[in-house]
Amino acid sequence: MNRRVASLALAAVACSGSPTPSQTSPSSSPARTVQWVPEDTRPARNAVLIVLDTTRDDATRAAHTPTLDALTAEGTRVDRAWSGGTWTVPSVVSLLTGQFVRHHGWDLPSARMGKYPPLPDVPRLPEVLQKQGVKTSALYANPYLSEPLGFDRGFDSWKRTSDAHMAKQLEKLVSSSWTRTDRHFAYLHLLGPHSPLKPSDAARERWEVDAQWFSGKHGFMVGEAKRNQKDGVRAAYKAAYHAVIEDTDALVGALLAALGPHRKDTLVIVTSDHGELLGEHGQAGHGWWLYEELTRVPFVVDHPFAAGDVESLPSILSNVSVADLITRGMGIEAEWPVTLSDAPLLAAKRDGREAVAFDGVHKVVWDERITGNSPIEYHLDADPGEASPIAASADRVARLDTLQQRFPVSRLELVEPQPVDPDTMKDLETLGYVDR
Repeated sequence: MNRRVASLALAAVACSGSPTPSQTSPSSSPARTVQWVPEDTRPARNAVLIVLDTTRDDATRAAHTPTLDALTAEGTRVDRAWSGGTWTVPSVVSLLTGQFVRHHGWDLPSARMGKYPPLPDVPRLPEVLQKQGVKTSALYANPYLSEPLGFDRGFDSWKRTSDAHMAKQLEKLVSSSWTRTDRHFAYLHLLGPHSPLKPSDAARERWEVDAQWFSGKHGFMVGEAKRNQKDGVRAAYKAAYHAVIEDTDALVGALLAALGPHRKDTLVIVTSDHGELLGEHGQAGHGWWLYEELTRVPFVVDHPFAAGDVESLPSILSNVSVADLITRGMGIEAEWPVTLSDAPLLAAKRDGREAVAFDGVHKVVWDERITGNSPIEYHLDADPGEASPIAASADRVARLDTLQQRFPVSRLELVEPQPVDPDTMKDLETLGYVDR
């Protein structure tokens, strides 16, 4: 049965009188509008944003991911989606503010705990939703989000947990506080395939990864793949990464099940904050690069009242548009700097280096480590492995001025170092953020 028909019983409780979602922002004036959700689709009562840390798009397509496959069949999936950055903090700021990293300005190196400025003082998705009466909550497993930078602003609850316990925590939250008369938004951040890797025995065996690689105290560390000093280590890490992708897909399924009866009127979005290099370009991990393996992430959307055969999004889209997508899907009027109508513009930044694909295909990179101060260009369709850079065309380089007008580069003031909780520091060391 078409879920839109099945949803008619909810007509009396689904936000009658809610304003129409903003299609464009007057301040940014994108050139066109995108119709999403389909016309006459009821607003979703609730929304859940699931972020899979360190998850590259191609791995979710290569691995066995029945949960993501089912979401795609019921909803839609973006063919080529980029994250705003290539490590957690700046990318999460983009997800919650609808701003590219260049625009919000939180573009700082990792492994500087206690020395970071607070997050930029701009409107955030949970604040916008709160003002419309939506109850907001978050469960996260990445300890970086525990730093007192202001991540919790706009959330009624902001709680750290683990991947293994997140579904139970969500089930408890939903059963105790979600009602059929209130609206809810949940931000759920799984560590997923972030190092160290510890796949289930079943997934490890499916990917034929020898148990010897997991003999360390914490699991298979990405540092081993970075050093590349053992025969077969990078191939083993890549296989183990895919194995954990399969386990993470099962965790997503558990999160959806934890919604109980609320699942049928909840907008679900699954994406990632960044990807991971698994030996490509001679690198492993998510260091200071802007390659596709780091920027290209999954982006799956399922609106509860739009059947999959009519629900669609642009085939090329930045996941920085998540804030716009959620407010549209919930029928809440809001203006965001980056909207669905900006497709196919893609932009990512890391430590001052930048990659922009104005048409989603011709990727221009400003990175002095590759060719000095001259930008280079890749054709992502003809050269998906980014093996053959060419000099960037003058026309595309000139378009940076237009981007700068809409999304001017912001810079945040550094602050005096602050002490970091010892337990958080220990966890960050385990995840490979700190070398001692």
